[in-house]
Amino acid sequence: MAAPHQTLVQHGFEQLEAGQWEEAIETFSAALVMSPHESRAHRGRGLASLQLRQWPAAAAAFECAKRSDPHDPDNWVDLGISLASDGKIYQALKVFEELLAREPSYVRGYMEFGVLYLRLGAIPKGRELLQQALTHHPTPTQRQMIESMIREQQRLDRKRFYRPDFEALYRARVAARPGLIQAILKAVKLK
Repeated sequence: MAAPHQTLVQHGFEQLEAGQWEEAIETFSAALVMSPHESRAHRGRGLASLQLRQWPAAAAAFECAKRSDPHDPDNWVDLGISLASDGKIYQALKVFEELLAREPSYVRGYMEFGVLYLRLGAIPKGRELLQQALTHHPTPTQRQMIESMIREQQRLDRKRFYRPDFEALYRARVAARPGLIQAILKAVKLK
């Protein structure tokens, strides 16, 4: 027979599947009273909070789930998504970077990290991460999603006005005139 908190966790996930978000949060919270380190209960509460768009509550729940079970990469991904949704972009980027350092072949991590970069407007980095996801043996469904995202981004890129790569232009200009930086620094020191 399952422990009472495990029964509550199972019931909470059933409520999630039925779309009963508030009730699921209450059920997972009751399970956490009985077993405060139950990572599945924290995760379930985070998933319900995501559905309710309660980003800080979701991030807090996924942070607890990540601490309770640091080997489950889904806790990391969902924490990153929650932080990004709450506008904490740099914290979300850090979570994804740490996840991929720990789990370098986790396809969903690359997918969500790539989507975050695409949404931030860092198109080349986002596309690079999606391409990397394809090299880590995604499931057929994941492959289909990744290829769809890449095609959609290519479609958007064709509609976008040309925007030069200012960093590349600057590097080319500096390389063409090697003494330019030294002359600027010298002029600044003379003032």
